[in-house]
Amino acid sequence: MSFGDLLALVDKTILNPWLTAPCVLLRVNRALSRKALNNGVNAKFDWSKEIILITGAAGGIGAEAAKKLAARGSTVVVLDVLPLTYPKPGNLHYFKCDLTNYDAVQAVGAQISKEIGDPTCVVANAGICRGKPILEATKRDIELTFSVNSLGLLWTAKTFLPSMAQRNHGHFLIIASQTGHLATAGVVDYAATKSAAIAIYEGLQTEMKHTYKAPAVRVSCLSPSAVNTKMFAGIKGPSNFFMPRLTPDGVGETIAQILWSGEAQNLLIPAFAYISPPTRALPEWLRVGMQDGGSQVMTELNPHKPLD
Repeated sequence: MSFGDLLALVDKTILNPWLTAPCVLLRVNRALSRKALNNGVNAKFDWSKEIILITGAAGGIGAEAAKKLAARGSTVVVLDVLPLTYPKPGNLHYFKCDLTNYDAVQAVGAQISKEIGDPTCVVANAGICRGKPILEATKRDIELTFSVNSLGLLWTAKTFLPSMAQRNHGHFLIIASQTGHLATAGVVDYAATKSAAIAIYEGLQTEMKHTYKAPAVRVSCLSPSAVNTKMFAGIKGPSNFFMPRLTPDGVGETIAQILWSGEAQNLLIPAFAYISPPTRALPEWLRVGMQDGGSQVMTELNPHKPLD
């Protein structure tokens, strides 16, 4: 290749505005989103001193995140109504707690504050899915789903966010779901609670900044697609190329990375899951078509029901 050929290649690639402009726009978009989510304020975390509380971490995704975070030396507190399913390292503490009971969460919160200290990071991970179409779901199915996934999230926020807001330091990470952006047949009540989780995430982010004057408190949201856990046993996965089935270990790693970044983030995983949020702005025939494509995904869902 001659020098002239090299210049021609550069002109057609690096210097070609039709190729470089989209890349520049993407970088600008990421920078603006990063600044907006973090309120233009830097924050520092010392992971040898942070106290990380994770709800619903007796097993599954929460357990994987707890083990990874504890391995780095942070103090980790697990809140769950179920017993731990893994060996408990010395810097991990377990408290049995019914998150649907506001008074119980407040009481455990006071105990944690007294015995360990106020949590500086919270992962609101607890959630259940009963896996039934609305007309087949019982009153208990629906009440449990909303009690754990919605009220439990709110009681967690009300109990542990005040100390973060007061210190203007901390990170509150909500685990939502791709179904919160686009409901799937068979799990409508679950999808509704995850839509609520996304709204709570957006609301807490703006309230920390404007209502409580705590712009350095990070508020994040992670919305995974289907994860290989007992809660989604029997799910029929779509294309493994576009939507690979997630693992608890992989999602747990993402949770840890979000906290360790020290920055607020709003993520969907895997990458193809980002197709769901824009459906709100698409013509209805496109939204319905996408939902039709996933109408059989949950027909054989047989989740475990630990609360029974």
